[in-house]
Amino acid sequence: MKNLCFILILSLTLISCGEYNEVLKGNSTEDKFNLAKEFYETSLENGKRGKMLKALRLFEQIQPGMRGKPQNEIVSFYIANGNYAIGDYIVSGYKFERFIKSFPDSNKKEEAAYKSADSYYQASPRYSLDQKETYTAIEKLQIYLNAYPEGEYFDQANSHLAELTDKLEKKSYEIAKKYHHMEYWQSAAHALNNFIEANPGSKYNEAAYYYKFESQFIYAEKSFKTLMRERLQKADSYYKDYIERYPEGEFIEKANALKAEMALLYEDLDELEL
Repeated sequence: MKNLCFILILSLTLISCGEYNEVLKGNSTEDKFNLAKEFYETSLENGKRGKMLKALRLFEQIQPGMRGKPQNEIVSFYIANGNYAIGDYIVSGYKFERFIKSFPDSNKKEEAAYKSADSYYQASPRYSLDQKETYTAIEKLQIYLNAYPEGEYFDQANSHLAELTDKLEKKSYEIAKKYHHMEYWQSAAHALNNFIEANPGSKYNEAAYYYKFESQFIYAEKSFKTLMRERLQKADSYYKDYIERYPEGEFIEKANALKAEMALLYEDLDELEL
């Protein structure tokens, strides 16, 4: 029985492949469109990548002959959405953009606008890599949100936008924090201060405020005595920035411990100046 089922499946596959190759090599645009649409819809239902690849090949073969005809709109959308369905997001993002420009009055315009943005969102890499696609996705998502404030995909787009914004903030914070890890204390304090100014509402700001203070404290501590007081005073102002904003913060004990060390350094400087 198992052998019979296998033979039946194999036979159907061979018939399907034979039909596909025959239509692909043929001259009938109608046959190519109908078979491509069948493969396209089947792939959307069962997620089979092979069917969609065949559909896309057929659609792309007939598309040049569709230019200027009403059918070009549906074929263009199928090509963009087919690439989106198989996860070829850079291509789908571009294809959806082209679709919107070519068919500004289409009833698929909103879906295309969201899926174009979502394509770049899906292609956005982890925060430590180049963020070209992330910036593009943020731009496209914002365009969608502005154009469709009550749109079908508004909540998803808003969620994606928040996630990507956080990713860029994390990357920026980690770049600034890297100076701290490398013990470039002055550069760390400067970079972390720039991060805070550029990202006033970031969830990474508490850590940035603390490590800015810590970096400045260590920078002052390692300075020549003649320069130490001025640098300690700046560290003191950074300490005040932190505790005013985060009086019960994650780093409050560490900040207070450093503040106590600063008091001892001030005492040593006072004695030297007597």
